[in-house]
Amino acid sequence: MSPSERAEAAEAIALHLLAVPVIARANRVACYLSMPSEPGTGPLIAALRDRGIEVVVPISLDDHTLDWSAYDPTAAVTTNALGIPEPHGVRLGAGTLDTCEAIILPALAVDHEGHRLGRGAGYYDRALAETSAPLCAVVFTHELLPAVPHEPHDVPVQMAVTPAGLFRSRSS
Repeated sequence: MSPSERAEAAEAIALHLLAVPVIARANRVACYLSMPSEPGTGPLIAALRDRGIEVVVPISLDDHTLDWSAYDPTAAVTTNALGIPEPHGVRLGAGTLDTCEAIILPALAVDHEGHRLGRGAGYYDRALAETSAPLCAVVFTHELLPAVPHEPHDVPVQMAVTPAGLFRSRSS
């Protein structure tokens, strides 16, 4: 995809998610800082913050768990050993997800049942095991598939958003 196509896709994803009531009315949303190869989350994060919604972003820990930090657009961001952008900021603790009204997470693919194909390290599956907040994976349109491989410990999502629209999983 060209840079302009990627920018258009990121804008479309933001517009679709901002129309979801649970996200539009939230006080706090968990999201991630996208990698260059992923659908962009920058416009979404900016729009959420413009609406007064706090955005928390993940920080990968050495023990394969996630911590969270409140997103601050002025804070330095570095790329970790996995190639994932992470902010420098105060760590809020693993329990932060319990205070989020929605969780927006990355995926390589999502199927119609809500099974999410991640990068295989299990960071998100461990973090999401106890959460009750609605989960939404962000993918490109061609990454929404009829079926993806999954295992019993994989946490399914209730929604997937693509530049083409929002899709609710059959299991939600």
